[in-house]
Amino acid sequence: MKKKVLLIAFAALALTACSSKKATTDSESDKKAASSISSSNVVKQTSNKINLTNYKKIKVVEKTGSTPSQVTDLLGREADAKSKAKTSKLKATIYTWEGVQNGSAGANLAVEFANGVAIAKQISGLVVNRSKQITPKDYKSLKKGMTQEEVEAIVGKPNGYSESDYSNSEVVLWLYTSGLKSDDQANFYVTFQKNKLVAKKAQNFNGSIIFLTDGCQVIHPSVRFFA
Repeated sequence: MKKKVLLIAFAALALTACSSKKATTDSESDKKAASSISSSNVVKQTSNKINLTNYKKIKVVEKTGSTPSQVTDLLGREADAKSKAKTSKLKATIYTWEGVQNGSAGANLAVEFANGVAIAKQISGLVVNRSKQITPKDYKSLKKGMTQEEVEAIVGKPNGYSESDYSNSEVVLWLYTSGLKSDDQANFYVTFQKNKLVAKKAQNFNGSIIFLTDGCQVIHPSVRFFA
């Protein structure tokens, strides 16, 4: 099997929806939500403003988030691509910047705007130098209700981040694609609400688990990682 390089295509960014129904089998889009990455090609651009530091400065808040012009000024250039996204509640435009500083080949940063402000953002392909491999046992030890700090203490920093704020619901997703102890191309992601772990899912990494918040099913990836 050829090694895969992570590319992001935002058909729609991560939102949440509450439901009284229990989780059912994964849809095809959910299965693609966290795909693997494997590449030794690192984009080294010292003057590049497409980086994690500036990603964190992008304000993602419904009605008061960063504007397209503010994000463009922050990142130092126009987006490489713009695409339309539509949900049942709003129409949005996704701006994508290619070439994340010191990221793997194919790494990019994307922001979804609706009603003139950012409501979601994502960065992928970050290179993380891990002191040890992440094992299935580490993954299993991630428990519902853990804070981001507690999760990072067990599995380290992620290779990708996603954040959305819409309909009074803030969701944060971390994607792990490198340094996993597995015979196959493994990956997993964890989802937080109010800084508490509410869901996790793995591919080719000893199975998967989905947690549900009280009466609210986390439907996180409409953010899609395509390989």
